[in-house]
Amino acid sequence: MSYLSNTERNIAADLIAQGYQKAADSFSTMAKQKITINPTSIEISKDDLKVIKSIKHDNELILITTSIIGELAGKSYLIFNEEECDAVYAACMPFNEDEYSRMMEGEAILKELDNILSAAVITEFSNYLDVMIFGDVPVLSRSNQAAVKNKVINDFSNDSSNSGYFMIANTQFVFENNTKLQPQFIWKMAEGFMDKVKEVSSKKVAS
Repeated sequence: MSYLSNTERNIAADLIAQGYQKAADSFSTMAKQKITINPTSIEISKDDLKVIKSIKHDNELILITTSIIGELAGKSYLIFNEEECDAVYAACMPFNEDEYSRMMEGEAILKELDNILSAAVITEFSNYLDVMIFGDVPVLSRSNQAAVKNKVINDFSNDSSNSGYFMIANTQFVFENNTKLQPQFIWKMAEGFMDKVKEVSSKKVAS
């Protein structure tokens, strides 16, 4: 199918933003303070080079990957740098002097945060498109920037999602204590995923 129209792109971006708003309530409960989650920009593209240029420039990154499974295929990639991870740890868990225990507890929190965010967005798409899709168990890895870029670009090299769309969502978390974080969420949706957005959107506009 042809590239998304402005209307279809706006619908996809709105579904992501709505998911973030709902995720903020769950994250606030986990962190025991009011948190808002706002997309500062959402861009939809098929250009691998644009995606590569958009990825955080820190030498070490934490990448959390969630596969979208069910009637439509896709993946989400939540990317933090170390400073952002430390801020999440400080907000969500008591101080632990044992470095290994702190790291393991922190990774569990990051995966739960990813689960909250990805599930909220996937639910918005599922409801809008009237399809059964859900997120698989998130997988966390620590990598340098080059490895993260390679992972995001080539993750679908062996399946039909390789020709899909990227949705690059730069996101700001604002904590009640004025802490502000800017993790990055990149979604890759199979071609059929966006074809479904086009199909449903055209029917809703026509009605």
